[in-house]
Amino acid sequence: MLLLALNACRIELGPPAGPIVETASPTGEIWIYTSLYQPVIDAIDPALRAALPGVVPRWFQSGSEKVAQRFEAESAAGGSPACLLLTSDPFWFATLAEEGRLRPHLPPNVLQLDRGWVDPEGRWVATRVSLMVIGVAEDVTDRPASFADLADPRFAKRLSMPDPLASGTAFTWLAFATSGSWTPLEALRANGIVASGGSAAVAGRIESGERPVGILLLENVLTARRRGAPIDAIFPEDGAIAIPGPAAIPASCANPTAAEAALDWILGDEGQRLMAAGDLYPVVPGGAPPPGAPPLETLNVRPWDRDFTTRVMAEQADIKRRWAELSDAP
Repeated sequence: MLLLALNACRIELGPPAGPIVETASPTGEIWIYTSLYQPVIDAIDPALRAALPGVVPRWFQSGSEKVAQRFEAESAAGGSPACLLLTSDPFWFATLAEEGRLRPHLPPNVLQLDRGWVDPEGRWVATRVSLMVIGVAEDVTDRPASFADLADPRFAKRLSMPDPLASGTAFTWLAFATSGSWTPLEALRANGIVASGGSAAVAGRIESGERPVGILLLENVLTARRRGAPIDAIFPEDGAIAIPGPAAIPASCANPTAAEAALDWILGDEGQRLMAAGDLYPVVPGGAPPPGAPPLETLNVRPWDRDFTTRVMAEQADIKRRWAELSDAP
C-alpha cells in the first residue's frame, strides 16, 4: 500500500544540536486563505485562538481555484494580506515555490511525514489528505468497481463529477485519469458525464437521484451520510486518488511569526484531530482516520510522487485546455 511504502522512507531525527533560541510569542492578525469547508473552519478557529491567545485568525474561504485567483489578483494589485495558504491544489503550491513566492518553514514534527507530503526545501507541507472515490446512491444495485468501469454504457446519463476548471481536487483526478491517454475521458463524455460545481454538488445529484453515480471526495460522502443521505462510497479497485492539502506561508506575509505558529499548531495533535473530525485524513502518522472511514494504509491508493507533480505542472495548461475542448464538443 502507498503509505506503507512511503513510511519505509520516512526520516526521523532527534532535536537539533546547539542552544535553543527563544523567539517572541506570536501575536497579531493573520489572514488564512483556505478551501477547507466552513464546518472545519468553525471547529479549528476557536481551538487555534485558545492555543495561540495572542493571534487573531481571519479567514477567506472558497474553492481552491478561487482562492488562487484572489491571491494572484491581490498580489498583482500591490500585495495580498494572506499569511497562510491552505488549499487542495498541490500544483499551485509547487508553482509558487518555483517562483520564489513562499517563505520556507518546517514545523517541528515535519520529519515524521511521508516524503511525498513535504517540499524538500520546506516551502510547503501537506496538512491533510483528501480521497477521491466513487459515490453511489444506496438503491443502485449495479455498481462500478473501478473508475474504469464508469466508461461502461450501463452508466450512461447517470454520471457526474466536479468541474476540474473550478476544483483543485477534481483537476488532480483529471491529471491521474489522463496519464498517457485521453481515451478514458472521451469514454466518460460519450457516457454523458456532467462536470459541474464541486464534490458537494456531486453528492447532491447522487442524493436526489438526478445522477446516482459520481466521482467525488470521500469527505463529502461521509458528511452526507452523517445527516442521513442515502449515499455509499466505493473505493475503486484501480486505486482511489489521495490528494494532499498543502499549506504555505507567502513570502509577502506581514506576520510570519504568527503564521508559523499557526501552521505548527495545525500539524500538531489537536489540529490533526480536528482535520480527521472534519472528514479529512491527517498526514501525521498515528492519527485516527475520519469517523466512518477505513485507515488510509489499508486502501489501494494511486502512487503520488514528485515526478508526477513535475509532469502535471508542465502539462497543466494543456490538460485544462483539452478538457475544455472535450467538454464543449457537441
